Amino acid sequence: MDIELLSKYLTGECSKAEKLSVDKWLSESAKNQDYLNSLNELWELSSKNYPPNTLFNTEVDWAVLKNRMDDEGIIGNIKTTASRSKFSLNSTWSVVIRVAAIFLLAGLFGLYTFKSIYVPVKEVQNTALKEISMSKGKRGGVTLSDGTKVYLNADSRISIPTVFSEDSREVYLEGEAYFDVAKNPNKPFIINTNGAIIQVLGTSFVVKNYSDDKTVQTVVESGVVSFRRANSNANDGIILTKGKLARLDLSNSRMITENVDNIDFYLSWKRGELKFDYTAMSEVAKQLERRYDITVVFDSDSIKNMHLTAELKSKSMDNVIRTIATSLDIRYKISKDKVTFSK
Repeated sequence: MDIELLSKYLTGECSKAEKLSVDKWLSESAKNQDYLNSLNELWELSSKNYPPNTLFNTEVDWAVLKNRMDDEGIIGNIKTTASRSKFSLNSTWSVVIRVAAIFLLAGLFGLYTFKSIYVPVKEVQNTALKEISMSKGKRGGVTLSDGTKVYLNADSRISIPTVFSEDSREVYLEGEAYFDVAKNPNKPFIINTNGAIIQVLGTSFVVKNYSDDKTVQTVVESGVVSFRRANSNANDGIILTKGKLARLDLSNSRMITENVDNIDFYLSWKRGELKFDYTAMSEVAKQLERRYDITVVFDSDSIKNMHLTAELKSKSMDNVIRTIATSLDIRYKISKDKVTFSK
């Protein structure tokens, strides 16, 4: 039985058809009922680890349980760069509870996500880097050991050390992420991207630098941020305050700054929304592909070069695609995981 369906069943969020399906499954075996009871118990144990006031929506708590069940140490896209040891998926309930309890007490991570949240990795050598990633179609967050909250957009990954060094907190980002950095004046928080370095003491901001991006961009929601080119001196950074945006052009190392009137425009992806302001459809396609794990194609360059201005709050891919097509007066076709725009 699908774990996501069981979670919806226990939280009362499944449809009538889904409820009937689970009821039928439960009636088939006492073992199935025991499994569901254990699921409920483990979720209650896991939920005690998280404070009531977190950055993330509480409706995703069930996803935490799903991944704590699936693997003892590594699941989905969490891995260590120093060690790639794999663990059996045939874990018994006693092992899962034991492993979950170990990491809850250790307080190494607290993971939240909409579709896929991953359990903390097992302890490795302090020199190892753990990579946490969100694949296309998924978003999620992690609370680091220092209290810093990181929220990853789709198709993004962050590498972090098992233990921060004594004088800094350094991580590596590819993709897009929102950071709410815990204040520590003695330990600056440093984010390394492809071509730029962002350094803070305690603030909240968003960084965007996908592998196919030609720029590195950061927008400050609160506090103060230092933004500089990679391999440059720490004193060469541009100082950004609340409401400031900085963008580094990787092709010529040119850096620009500007004021941002609507910071929410750059943070809306955290809520699953898509916002475009006269954005080329070629860029819109990239965001759609990351958001929904699909392929977007155009039957002509004229559509690819169109510009879209829209606020898309629907969680339904079909509604989003339909709205885009209507806004631009074009046609579309959805075939499994492929969307084609045409005239």
